[in-house]
Amino acid sequence: MNASFSKAVCRAALAALLLWATAAPGAGLDTSLVRAAGMKPYPVPLTAPAFRLPRLGDDASRTKGNYRGQVVLLNFWASWCPPCREEFPSLERLQEQFEGEEFTVLAVTVADDAVGVERFLGGREVPFDILIDTTERTADAYRAAGVPVTYLLDREGRLLAGKSGPDEWDSPAMVRLIRAAVEEQ
Repeated sequence: MNASFSKAVCRAALAALLLWATAAPGAGLDTSLVRAAGMKPYPVPLTAPAFRLPRLGDDASRTKGNYRGQVVLLNFWASWCPPCREEFPSLERLQEQFEGEEFTVLAVTVADDAVGVERFLGGREVPFDILIDTTERTADAYRAAGVPVTYLLDREGRLLAGKSGPDEWDSPAMVRLIRAAVEEQ
């Protein structure tokens, strides 16, 4: 095989990859919206790891598939984490803004248990699922080192963006980002 043929094949493969990446669902999310919301955009949607975790309140197992068809803001947190406790009300307010739409916050508590979470909640109900990851396997699979860590997933369960550290999740910039993700597909 000659060098010019090899270069042509490489260029064609790169062009096809770039075309696929821009045509893939979720790839059309405006990166400036993602950055304005304080998250790091991923160049192409990444396959999110599968999980099976018990849900707070009824211990019913939930998987990534239970949230298929919804845009998901996946938040790894802990009831004993001061920044997580501080940001939690903004997650509740964000969910309430998108009530009835194909969006959900999904809170996965890490290295925590139902008793600690229930103590933190003080008897109040939250408008989204809280899953319990006592083994930290799911957090490890998502490379959520420390808490809080948050990801934005598309309707297919693919990672679009991520952020380490706390945030004000119902900020106008985040609401614009979520609105764009919900309306994208």
